[in-house]
Amino acid sequence: MRYRIEYADGQCCKFANGRRDLMKMLKLIKSKAVTDIRKVYKNGVSDSVMETYKPYLK
Repeated sequence: MRYRIEYADGQCCKFANGRRDLMKMLKLIKSKAVTDIRKVYKNGVSDSVMETYKPYLK
């Protein structure tokens, strides 16, 4: 599964390949900068999972 982390009001984003990479990236990024975390499926559709991973942000 691939995740997209959006920050700086949607102007920038980073991708994480899998949950393990996502958790590592969330530890390094400031929570105030993150605007959304989206799960990207193989067909291109994405769903917001911000509420699920919000507790893991600093």
